[in-house]
Amino acid sequence: MKKNEKRPVTVKIKSGNEDALKGAHLYLFSTEGDLLESAAIKNGEAQLKTAAHDFEGKTQLIIGPELPDDYAGRKITPLLMKKMGGYQPSVHLNAANEILVQGVPKFKFPIFDWCLITGNLSKNFTIDGQNKTLPVCDARVHICEVDRIAWWWWRIPIHIIDDLAKNLREILVNPHIVIPPPGPDPGPDPEPWMAANQFQLRSASAKAPASIQGDLKKMASINSTLPAHVQNGLFSVSETVVRETIQNNFHLLHPYLCLWPWYWPYFYFCDEIVTVYTDCNGRFNYEYLNLTNDKDIYVWVEVCINGTWVTVYKPAIPCHTRWNYACGSDINITITDPRVLPCTCGQHLQGELVWFRSIGEYATALHIEQGDAHTVSLQGVNFPNVGCTDVIDANRISPFGGGLAFKLLFGDGLPKTGITHYRWRKTRIKNAALGNILFPSTSVVNGLVQKTYFVITTDSGGHMHFETKAVTLGAEGSGENIGYRIPHWDIYQDPGVPAADKLLTIQWTSPDFWSASLDSNALVEGLWRFDLELLELDGSGTFQRVPVPKQVFQVSDYNNSGNSVDAPTDYLNINLMTPTLASNLKVKVRIDNAHCQSDIQDANITVNSVVEYSGRCGFLHYTALNQPVHISFIAAHPRNFATFGFTVTKGNNTENPGINQSGYVLSSVGLYALSGGIFFRDVLVSQLLGTCPQAAFAENLGVYSLATDGSRRLYEYDAWDTNAFALSNT
Repeated sequence: MKKNEKRPVTVKIKSGNEDALKGAHLYLFSTEGDLLESAAIKNGEAQLKTAAHDFEGKTQLIIGPELPDDYAGRKITPLLMKKMGGYQPSVHLNAANEILVQGVPKFKFPIFDWCLITGNLSKNFTIDGQNKTLPVCDARVHICEVDRIAWWWWRIPIHIIDDLAKNLREILVNPHIVIPPPGPDPGPDPEPWMAANQFQLRSASAKAPASIQGDLKKMASINSTLPAHVQNGLFSVSETVVRETIQNNFHLLHPYLCLWPWYWPYFYFCDEIVTVYTDCNGRFNYEYLNLTNDKDIYVWVEVCINGTWVTVYKPAIPCHTRWNYACGSDINITITDPRVLPCTCGQHLQGELVWFRSIGEYATALHIEQGDAHTVSLQGVNFPNVGCTDVIDANRISPFGGGLAFKLLFGDGLPKTGITHYRWRKTRIKNAALGNILFPSTSVVNGLVQKTYFVITTDSGGHMHFETKAVTLGAEGSGENIGYRIPHWDIYQDPGVPAADKLLTIQWTSPDFWSASLDSNALVEGLWRFDLELLELDGSGTFQRVPVPKQVFQVSDYNNSGNSVDAPTDYLNINLMTPTLASNLKVKVRIDNAHCQSDIQDANITVNSVVEYSGRCGFLHYTALNQPVHISFIAAHPRNFATFGFTVTKGNNTENPGINQSGYVLSSVGLYALSGGIFFRDVLVSQLLGTCPQAAFAENLGVYSLATDGSRRLYEYDAWDTNAFALSNT
């Protein structure tokens, strides 16, 4: 009889072990592990909805226990069912679209238990010169359960297991202190697998079996934290014993696996239980129904930065899993990612205020020099630094470059009648050499501006989910007559938020936002003034600048960027008719996107009035120890916004020739004179050689840009060079 390919499939179980089927269910999964359907087994059989033609070769059938109602919301996988004692029978469809299962094991149904997973996220900040540990709020915490190796040991390639055994033997034979490598940015949280964050291999009595001691005679004993029987198993001549030793004692090998990341994809798998979010105190928690014998918890973290979820903590699984996690104990994580800022949870700025927070994340207004004639003394030179910041160098000599973004925060008193919009305008007031622009022109900083917000929902399993959306603030208008809508402090009052979203739980991702952005490479280098104006739209459709009381314009406090202060007069355009009013806020910014220059010139020596250069082959031939070797290099920047580091290494660096130097590129410094754009020094052969009759030298030069976008140093503007020479008397 031919199968009816479209008819559902019936599973019939014939077994003398009737007790095993009490409360049992069928679970049908795709080959990818997705649950397709489940059905209760009654009187030894169950009918599935899946048609025969979608069955063989496309599914996995597992007989397992009925899941409690409290398990709803958690993803069910074949591996999870097997952990619960599930059984996967062989599957053969007969002509009647039936699967006959001949016998089932006596199921050892699992014991379920509630487990509270809880913890805290924090970060160390330096505020007002003091170190403070503050919470990280509104972070997305991914809680995962790590699967134990017993469930997939059979899938690991034999050559991978054997290679691991070889490396384990090697580290046991050659003991040393190892510090497991951190993950992408794990932070200094205590290693879950060890009290200290390093482990030292200690002395143990076990030795390699005599049959393989030939090349190991130097080994008096194997130093390790591993028990003797595990060491003996690893050194067994039987490959089977070695493999079984690894499988049965894998829980002892996690610290070693931290050393070898190439093994991780083979030995570690984890399933995400849930995603939760930290509160204003950095706390997170989740209670879930789990198997009492399987509580290995791994956590990774994302933070919303500029409207995008960014991974800021995702360390290596073997080093940072909480093995045998004690339910209810805190998982304390310290975030180190520099992009994570102090928590603004619950922050409320009251009044008719606009706070210019920064350019980029860190360049606040009061840390940008505004004095046209101001200079700082660097290596004996008075260096003009108007428009420069101290984000990179404490001398306040960093110009701005790259992509620039201006962060604002409006108080709850704006917008209001008569002040509904804002805009930034830009004017080049000095050229690259700080000469005045005779006829400066002003233009609007245009482009798309949005402010992001969360839509917060809860699914049927009680799990909270965040969706990031954005409202567009502008530009509204055209040409130079444009403005950007001031967002409402109360998101439910903001006209840019769709009405459907206002029926849900929503909140701004942050009270502040990037109010304007531009690529400074499109600007001519020099000193620019950026003006922030508050606007109203008149009856003719023109945006008009509105003078406001001076205290409306706020900037970040010099000593604490988390506080605002009234903008000083240097940062205001005072209204000539009414001195108590300010027409706009202003800030002068030095723009310089020039790249550094780096060139190590060939060393040379003069012997009998003949100059010899190291050149292509690198050799210099000396005849006397008091002969000078001329060393020179170019470390430059068109406007001296750079530092340099020059090193000369002899041989294996055991002896230091003592001619390394670092400093600013603008003048002579330390050992090296600057003339004609070239740093140089004459060094005696005797100093270079030291105790060596002949020697080879490696020269390395790095020239480092001081430019910043307000968040980081623009290292892409750096320049590097290498060279080498050797001194020989033959």
